[in-house]
Amino acid sequence: MSAATGSVQPHQRWRRKSDGVLTKILYVDSPSQFRRSVHHQAQRRTITAYGSFLKKYEIVSDGVPTDTSVQDDAAQDEQEKNTTCEGILVRQGQIWENLDTGQSNRHVVIESVADGEAQVRDYCGTKHSTLSVSRMHRHSTGWRLVEPGGLKYGALTASADEKSESR
Repeated sequence: MSAATGSVQPHQRWRRKSDGVLTKILYVDSPSQFRRSVHHQAQRRTITAYGSFLKKYEIVSDGVPTDTSVQDDAAQDEQEKNTTCEGILVRQGQIWENLDTGQSNRHVVIESVADGEAQVRDYCGTKHSTLSVSRMHRHSTGWRLVEPGGLKYGALTASADEKSESR
């Protein structure tokens, strides 16, 4: 189906001709509107004039939503919410270290992750709390992932990419 013969419909996937970026159609204004536009999303939500959209994009897949495509989209959205800004997917069982200097040597274990919120417990205790995935980044008030096996019996050991200094 080409852009000239087909119409733009919700749930379709289109590719930008200039750089190949894929976008998903969210909503199309009705033909009776004076300035018709296409609401679509690649990395961010964008609104493009209908005629301009047809010139810049080519169709990749039809917009017939199936149960599996809806489930795939939901799974992808969930994975994006549970991924840090550095690209680390937060999973159950991971051990994270608090980099805040006020929280000396605090380590937590991820118990579960959903909707960008991690349920955690202290590594050497029973205290439970909720931690936002957006806070899990290498910054002075953030968190860093400790390699599995990086903690042994409650004591931090240096990972392969870190060199310990003795003073």
